[in-house]
Amino acid sequence: MAGTAATEDIVTEPPTGPVPTPSPTPTPEQAAASRSEIDELRAQNASLAAELADLRTGYRAIAGNTRLRASGTTDPVRFAVEATGPGGARSGRMVLPRGEIATPAYIPVASRGAIAGLTPRELTGLGAVALTVDLHELYLQPGADVIEGAGGIGSAMAWAAPTIADTGVAAVAEQRKTRITDEGIAFRGRLDGSPHRWDPEETVRLAHRMGFDVAFALADPEDPARTERWARRALAEHAWQTADRHDALSLWAVVTGGADPERRRSAARALRRLADEDRRAGGLGFGGYRIEGVGAPAHETALLRAAVGELETDRPRYLGGITGPADLLAAIEAGVDLLDGTEPARAGAEGRVYTSAGVLDVTDPALRADFRPLDPAEGRPGGTNRTDAFTRAYVHHLFAANEGLAVTLCTLHNEHFFVSLAGAARRAIRDGGYPAFTASFLRRFGKV
Repeated sequence: MAGTAATEDIVTEPPTGPVPTPSPTPTPEQAAASRSEIDELRAQNASLAAELADLRTGYRAIAGNTRLRASGTTDPVRFAVEATGPGGARSGRMVLPRGEIATPAYIPVASRGAIAGLTPRELTGLGAVALTVDLHELYLQPGADVIEGAGGIGSAMAWAAPTIADTGVAAVAEQRKTRITDEGIAFRGRLDGSPHRWDPEETVRLAHRMGFDVAFALADPEDPARTERWARRALAEHAWQTADRHDALSLWAVVTGGADPERRRSAARALRRLADEDRRAGGLGFGGYRIEGVGAPAHETALLRAAVGELETDRPRYLGGITGPADLLAAIEAGVDLLDGTEPARAGAEGRVYTSAGVLDVTDPALRADFRPLDPAEGRPGGTNRTDAFTRAYVHHLFAANEGLAVTLCTLHNEHFFVSLAGAARRAIRDGGYPAFTASFLRRFGKV
């Protein structure tokens, strides 16, 4: 038919040549050999990466230390012990670029840059002289660019006093998909599950960019040897960043070691030697030490003393995770200078209030008509605070009505309690009566 293309049958020719045969299934021996080769290649790559990291660390340490030595730059923390008590308790003064801290001192934790319901003015009013912030949380949200753009963490928070950067590695390490290797820590973001990787250098860079006064080096809670290697890398990066940025950040090492006192002594000695070597080479060394993994100082005093006994006496010591007055007082007696914990805010959110006579549950229906203040004790540490204007009955009503002011008042009261207890301990050390003060306080506490 005109105008229509003719169609033809298409004939497919059979394939010519040899027919390919399927690959034989590898024997177990062959599969094992392949896995062995892969493992060997991985080991070689890891070894090469470690060598390159060491070379980079060495170069940055030499270059940074040379510049620091030429400029006469030293660690910005100045610390002096002014009084001591039996068992190792001590009182002193720490000077940082953004303020002074009389020690021992309790440092409130503002993990994400804030404590629920409390403004900087209220925190200052209750006696807080510094705040500890979770570097990991700020890294995830709002991010280093935002904090740096705001002029640093102090400007972003409207907080003029010192700030301390906790890496948050303990919480990250507990996450199911976290992987810790010699290179660093690979983890998933809490907000969206996105992959992230931190190494010792990155945490130092973040702390410098965000403008903290003190930052803790990245540590492996389970491996003191790896923590030491990471600390060496952190020191090198710290020297480079300080020489480059001309800022005033103090890097502190983290003492790990688990439940073995001798392992903790060894870890502390190694970090102290590393700091001495770095300073002799022109570096900044460590401005202080954080002791990690001592969960309840009142019951693990031996672990705490094992680490403290190996550290320089002229460097401040820091312990996180304090959960109650007995832990705080035991840590101070062992020679700790700075302490922090999330217990005041956590307890406040749950309606638990720390008083001179123990922990009070303001959600208890028995307080419905209790018109006394939260802590009616006379002469309590720290004296009065803003919550004294409110009765137990009213705060109980606020919780029952689900009013946000309830959490604000309980949290403020708890933060004041811990800050004031550390202040009272400081005065007792200076007056020479710390053991009697501790015994008297703990005898009253727990009477609620």
